[in-house]
Order: sequence, then structure tokens, then C-alpha cells
Amino acid sequence: MSIAASDGTGTLLETRGLTKAFRSLVALKNHEIIVRPREIVGVIGPNGSGKSTFFNVVTGFQRPNAGSVTFAGEPIERMAAADIVRLGIARTFQGTRLLKALTVEENVRAAAQLRHPSGMFDALLGTPRLHAAARATDAITDELLDLVGLTARAGTRASELAYGDQRRLELIRALATRPRLLMLDEPAAGMDSTETRGILDLIRLIRDRYGVAIIVVEHDMDLIMNLCERIQVLAYGERIFEGTPAEVQANPQVREVYLGHA
Repeated sequence: MSIAASDGTGTLLETRGLTKAFRSLVALKNHEIIVRPREIVGVIGPNGSGKSTFFNVVTGFQRPNAGSVTFAGEPIERMAAADIVRLGIARTFQGTRLLKALTVEENVRAAAQLRHPSGMFDALLGTPRLHAAARATDAITDELLDLVGLTARAGTRASELAYGDQRRLELIRALATRPRLLMLDEPAAGMDSTETRGILDLIRLIRDRYGVAIIVVEHDMDLIMNLCERIQVLAYGERIFEGTPAEVQANPQVREVYLGHA
């Protein structure tokens, strides 16, 4: 699968003064974060702390009231969600949003086609562009199904998969769009400890093999602490701390606000 390699330097994503309010409720206030290529960054906080709003604003599902989002040097805070995907940001959701009436293979193929578009003209005339897009889509689909061990289930409807397989399918469907930044919203939700360990290993493999940066929102602290190189902590819509896993665990404000004790 062709994803542009990164040397791990520079800034990939940056937010400045990012604010989102819903009438009188300020869900995100003056948020700032920098994510560099190939980083795995965690974002944690209690329910209602602004994590989902941060994801929604960055990926174009909500518009901010103020502030900026820059990706690879380009402002994106006013871009449509589909355009942001094509630019190189993909995400998953807390609950699976698969096309459950379609097969496993069709789910991945539909996502891959977002980065290999062909028009009616190509389809009618069978242009070289159409054939090149089909070959690229086939290659990406086959590779990603193999990555998560779903090749044998390629013809199975997504609705018939076990829950853990559905979560893995959603992850590779996002990866099929060839992102430079992958945003994972509670990828281990509803999983037991064995499944969670498998997801942790898969996320690491994806970063190492494809060179993508990853932001993870997750309530499972074992996963966050063992996976992420840096963690940002939100509370009441604001960033209250950012540091390594060890620094986050040792910070008294984090323990008081997030863990419930000083």
C-alpha cells in the first residue's frame, strides 16, 4: 500500500485557540495540540471533557467557533469532512459505523476508492485511469484484509462478524483511505483484555509499517499508558496537562481531575 513515508520531523497537525460552543455550553476552549509525523498521541479526560468535540472539529464533522486547525501546513477548519479525508486524515468512531449490509471486502474497497476516484467518463470508456484505480483498490483491499486476518471472511457481511472483528474492520477501512494521520476514537471499547492487547499491537504495527501518525482517545488506561508516547489531558473542554505517560501518572492535577483523587 502506498503511503508517503515520513522522516518523523516537523509538524503534521496543529490546533491553535480551537473553541467550540453549543449555545451556552463551551465544549472545547482554546485547545492547542501539535502532532508530528509517526507519533502516537493519547487524548484522555472524563466524559464531557471535549475529546469527541476535538475529533469532530479536526475531521470536519463540526465547525469551530474560533481558532485554527492546520494539517501539513494547510488550514482545514472550514473544509468538508470528505475533503479532509482526501487530504490525509481518517478516523474511527466510538461505535462501529460499518456498511453492515455489505461484505467485509466491499467495506474496505469503498473506503479505498475515496483515494482512487474515477468518473462516469472513465467507466463508460474503460480508460487507463479506471483500470489503474481498480488495480490500486484491489491491492490495498487485499493487503489490509491480510493485515488483520480477515481474508477468509472477505465475502461475509460485516453485520455477521464478531464484535472484535468489526472493530478491526473499521480500523483498516480508515487505513484504506491512505491517511497520514489516523484518529482512533475508543478503539478498545467493549473489548476484553486479550482483544485489547491485540488492538494495541495492531495500532503499533500500523504506525511502524505505514508511517502514519496516530491520535487515540481511550478510557482504557492500560492501553493508553502502554501505547502512547505523549498524552494530553482534557477537563471541562480545556487542556490541563500534557506529557509522557509517566509524567501524566505522576501529575497531581491529573490524578485529582481525571482519576478522582490527589
